[in-house]
Amino acid sequence: MSVSVWVDGWQLQCCGRPFGVGEEVTWRCADPDLRWLESVLPRDVAHRISYAEEHHDEALVDRAVLRGTVVAIHAAFARYTRLDADDRTLHAVSGSGLLRAVRRADGNEGGETDARFNGYVVEVDVLPAPA
Repeated sequence: MSVSVWVDGWQLQCCGRPFGVGEEVTWRCADPDLRWLESVLPRDVAHRISYAEEHHDEALVDRAVLRGTVVAIHAAFARYTRLDADDRTLHAVSGSGLLRAVRRADGNEGGETDARFNGYVVEVDVLPAPA
């Protein structure tokens, strides 16, 4: 069984372990923030995401882990703008999300456009839980 997992770029940059296609991963996961993902990804992609890798939330310590083999990685980018001249917060531009296939993820994706890197959509073939 294959699932889609969101991996935040900042978490990987902070203290995550780089990974690549064909490698086995073991991740603690939380429920994805679909509202936010819809703002930075194409809507159909956002709705395919089942989990969000999370290694900073101590509330997840007792949560089961997802273990599997990475079969595809897509770096995710989106454009941002201020809603008005007085706004100090940048907001994702609806419909600006784009994906670029990569073989390895280390959290440091450069963009060829004015879009900012947000994270990765990772397809994982889930391995059976150990008996």
